[in-house]
Amino acid sequence: MLNDRQIDLYKFLLTQHSFISKKEICKAMPYHYPRHLEHNNNEGNKSVAFGNISKDIRAINNSDDIENVVIGTKKGYKIATHEEAKKYIESRFKRDLKSLKLNWKLKRKVNIDGQLRFEDEDIKEVMTFIKGGNNEV
Repeated sequence: MLNDRQIDLYKFLLTQHSFISKKEICKAMPYHYPRHLEHNNNEGNKSVAFGNISKDIRAINNSDDIENVVIGTKKGYKIATHEEAKKYIESRFKRDLKSLKLNWKLKRKVNIDGQLRFEDEDIKEVMTFIKGGNNEV
């Protein structure tokens, strides 16, 4: 369930037709993301407002109530078209698959010395994820 700030951010993103940066979101929504209250590192990327925007975007994408995908790039954020969403999800899937492959390699290395033993259920869960992954959106 989304809170009011997240719903307002989603509605704001719906009105945008191009990428919008975190700084621009803060300027457009100062009530929800007040950067003027921050004294340290006001122009940096580690502000509380910027962190809240990132959390809110994750919450919007994780919500079952929202049917659109918010994509984030170096340019900023926007509501994705169908093609943009497919491309974004494919790139995330590739990134996550690389991470899983590294985890399997590390697991194999650790098992050579007998340092670690995975339970059968853990291995089945990961294998199901790898085999079940497809590129359809």
